[in-house]
Amino acid sequence: MHAAAKMVRHMADNGDPLSRDVFRLQAHALGLFFDEMINTFDPDALIVGGGAIETSKPFQEWFLSEIRKGMPEQREEQVNIPIYIMPNGDTAGARGAAIEALNVARRNGLA
Repeated sequence: MHAAAKMVRHMADNGDPLSRDVFRLQAHALGLFFDEMINTFDPDALIVGGGAIETSKPFQEWFLSEIRKGMPEQREEQVNIPIYIMPNGDTAGARGAAIEALNVARRNGLA
């Protein structure tokens, strides 16, 4: 399944209409999810990571614009909330956890 997902991502990045529709649907679902997060937590920014953004810069920009299209109308103070691409793609969470584990180990004299 992982190989198939990468193939669809590659095809979408290269402009395949059906593959783009798959990512458009995903982006609009993220837009609805982000709307809930905004209303619950009132963040200063949103971050998109994972394999979906391991693509070309133009595709990333398109994907972010599709996320915004999927978001319901926001309150005035949240209309321009920034949405950033997380560096390191789908390894960002693991890298962050490893850095935090190293910091804890150093604070406790274990490293």
